[in-house]
Amino acid sequence: MTGGAAFGGLAVASGAWLLVLACLVNRRRKHAPRPATAQTTIPSTLVLLPCRDEAENVLPCLDSLLAQEPPVRIRVIDDGSTDGTGELVATRFGTGRVERIAAPPLPPGWRGKVHALECGLAGTTEEWLLSTDADARHAPDAVARAHATAAQRNLDAVSFSGHQVATGLGEALVTPTVFALLDLLVPDWHRLADGRGPAIANGQFILVRRRALEAIGGFGAVKNAPIDDVGLAVALRAGGFRTALLRAPDALSVRMYRGFGESFRGWRRNLAGILRGRPGVTVAVLLAATVPVGLAVASGEPWAIAATWLLGALASGLFRYGSGHGPWVGLLFPVDLLVLGTAVALGQSRKQQWKGREILVDKVDGGQSGRNGRSGL
Repeated sequence: MTGGAAFGGLAVASGAWLLVLACLVNRRRKHAPRPATAQTTIPSTLVLLPCRDEAENVLPCLDSLLAQEPPVRIRVIDDGSTDGTGELVATRFGTGRVERIAAPPLPPGWRGKVHALECGLAGTTEEWLLSTDADARHAPDAVARAHATAAQRNLDAVSFSGHQVATGLGEALVTPTVFALLDLLVPDWHRLADGRGPAIANGQFILVRRRALEAIGGFGAVKNAPIDDVGLAVALRAGGFRTALLRAPDALSVRMYRGFGESFRGWRRNLAGILRGRPGVTVAVLLAATVPVGLAVASGEPWAIAATWLLGALASGLFRYGSGHGPWVGLLFPVDLLVLGTAVALGQSRKQQWKGREILVDKVDGGQSGRNGRSGL
């Protein structure tokens, strides 16, 4: 490749990374509204905690839920776990505010999590329902702040986006890069917090009014949705109800996946649902992950390769720092970018696997995009 072509490749790489960095810095500079101050009294609330092979997570999650002030009742729905999840809950919490039930076998046409949630509703009467995940850890005032936000903003459903924990090199290589992409896809946080933006929710924390949920047909309204949390928000909006999503890193933290292998498989599945039906975004991600670096390497010019690596490492380190993750992993650029591109490419398959179940992924209802029930903004 000629020197002029090498310079052109470097210019493309520089322009692409500077654009990405500028967009991320701008998004994160505009502080999103935070949840309201916690209420001292709240309406009756039932926490629904669906679990499938969550022995490593379920007890710490329950401890954080039991620390809620004011107290809430909790129902754990064991969705066919084979790792002793149900037995752990039964042994530790035989009586009191924690109840454990077993979900029946998954019927045709349902996805596991929403089926467990629907089973969890049986025989309950609480005015509000909180759907959360076992990998979530809740601040003691999280539920009370969600209720205060719903009252303050006249909402029927409130969803929180928490801090995403990445422990170790494998997780740090994958998770912050994915969230950099998701940050670019998320619209104005102020509109989302006011219920005026697109219908997006985070399944790690959704507080919903029972009468609103029942009006749309319960969790059966999203029984086969590719991204159940976004599907629920879409269904609620279609029913005339108000939903909102707020950043709440001080109220919720989540370690979604453990190690590189689980992180890669999990995000491949998530990205399949998020990007399916959005070919323009998919192509842009794949091009950004391959073209700039490829041009610099093809140039054969050491200065072009070094400059591209330096700029990419700087951008990677800065967006990691902006999301509360270690910036030093940016030194591994472009490995993180190529991992993201590979996950996106493999996510184009309609068939995905998770926890022993095959999942058929179609585009998100209504063409909306967001994080699914295993992630957060």
